[in-house]
Amino acid sequence: MKRLFLFFCFVSIISCKSDKKEEQKTIPIDNTITTNTEIDGKMYFEIIMDAVVLKDDKFHVFYKDFNDGGFSGERVIEALVKGNVNNQQIIFAIPEEIIPNGLRLDFGVNYGQEPIKLNSLKIRFDKREFQFNDGKFEQLFKPNKFVIYGEKDKEIITEPIDGLYDPNFVSINLEDIIFSLMD
Repeated sequence: MKRLFLFFCFVSIISCKSDKKEEQKTIPIDNTITTNTEIDGKMYFEIIMDAVVLKDDKFHVFYKDFNDGGFSGERVIEALVKGNVNNQQIIFAIPEEIIPNGLRLDFGVNYGQEPIKLNSLKIRFDKREFQFNDGKFEQLFKPNKFVIYGEKDKEIITEPIDGLYDPNFVSINLEDIIFSLMD
């Protein structure tokens, strides 16, 4: 009886190890971070950032629509970002039925963040996209005092000031862009 019990324990351990090995082989490497995936299949806006972020951090996108006077903690989407030397896409999905006319892009809470390379930013609605390239990002988004932004190399350096830290870019009114995506 004791031998039978040991035999079953041994078989169970071996089968668990082989299952773990099989799981490791099937895990794909994906550098895309997506939030709000519960609204898949519906019409909503996505903010898509392609960036190199060297240290783990948490990014936020605050949004306001035509009924909002300003940005609020009630209208924010966050994404946990894993540090990586490679490009990664960080996708923020704005809830369905919200038409954003203003965005605030918060570039982390990690005081020790290395410079961030913002390769591209775009807004997508259904199958239409607006790419913030050719100087459009610099025209439509303004950094706050915690950010040093290099327009030529697209590098974002974040700095605490007097113990405070809130690096972000705030957009001007995006109404024309948003409505062009919805037409």
